Amino acid sequence: MKRKLLVTALGAVLVLGMSSAALAGSGAGAINLTFPIGARYNALGEAGTALSQDATAIWWNPGGLGFLPQRPKKRDIHIMQSSLAAGLADDIGLYWGGYAMPLGKHGALGFAINYLDMGEQMGTDENGDPTGTFRSYMFAVSATYGVRVSRTLGVGLGVKYFRDKLAPDGSTQEGIGGSGDSFGVDLGVLWKVPAIRSNLGLAIANLGPDIKHVDADQSDPMPRKVTLGMAFSLYHSEYMGVLLVADYLVPLYKWQDNDYGFGLEFDQEEYGFGAEWNYLRSLFVRFGYKSAQYGDISDTTFGFGVDLDRWVGQAITFDFASVPQAEGLERVNRLSLGYRF
Repeated sequence: MKRKLLVTALGAVLVLGMSSAALAGSGAGAINLTFPIGARYNALGEAGTALSQDATAIWWNPGGLGFLPQRPKKRDIHIMQSSLAAGLADDIGLYWGGYAMPLGKHGALGFAINYLDMGEQMGTDENGDPTGTFRSYMFAVSATYGVRVSRTLGVGLGVKYFRDKLAPDGSTQEGIGGSGDSFGVDLGVLWKVPAIRSNLGLAIANLGPDIKHVDADQSDPMPRKVTLGMAFSLYHSEYMGVLLVADYLVPLYKWQDNDYGFGLEFDQEEYGFGAEWNYLRSLFVRFGYKSAQYGDISDTTFGFGVDLDRWVGQAITFDFASVPQAEGLERVNRLSLGYRF
């Protein structure tokens, strides 16, 4: 792009790009949509497509929302915070909040906001002279509906609106290019298979038009992806249980003919798996492993969680996760707070 470049802003984008394996090698935009939501699933190797059935299903798999009305407490609130560039830019952070509620006997409706604060930047012109400071950000708002079409099968659909502001409008030589927007559609299926004590999930996310900042030839694709997941109850008793999960992800944007088109990009595949041990469904210990082609990510994840329902009569949950980023970047922590009522 022929920009009166805002070097620091673009540097922040690159840092965030390295933090997200799905984005970094691909050139996709809307990077706030690539960071997994929920500290529980982050601790489990960033795997939750076949497991999430609360408000976080808005991000993981809309089909999981269809099972929300089966829970004793049917309304769910979830918020998450995560630093993204620890040791490099401490004012860069990701914030997510979601709410889900029943809609009829077999369906549920959820709403969420996803906000990436990219911190304060120093703008420079083509000669490197300062032009002032500004803040960069990205956000997406979404609405998702999931329905249980049979005792064991849930399907869902979500829509979202995305907008970013990487730099002040008019910062390019063309006089445009500081902001962009787009929309996306999510689809999901969650199938419970009691005979093998397992869930199977399939989710397709962020289907939508490219994000344009300057013109159509200089646009970025939405971070389209398809994810397969499985969750297996290895052991369950009155006092404790062990759960195994796994996800396999492939981006749905492929470089061809000097542009990004629609297609499976297996060179950017990711997978993760993990195990969760619980005591009285109140105390949780989690471990996992995450691998991503781009960013050379091959490292462990871990975390813990508490559910206070048994102890205080209020279904308040707290979860912590430590996850790796691209090679050369420090690990980051993700914190979640949830409430069922």
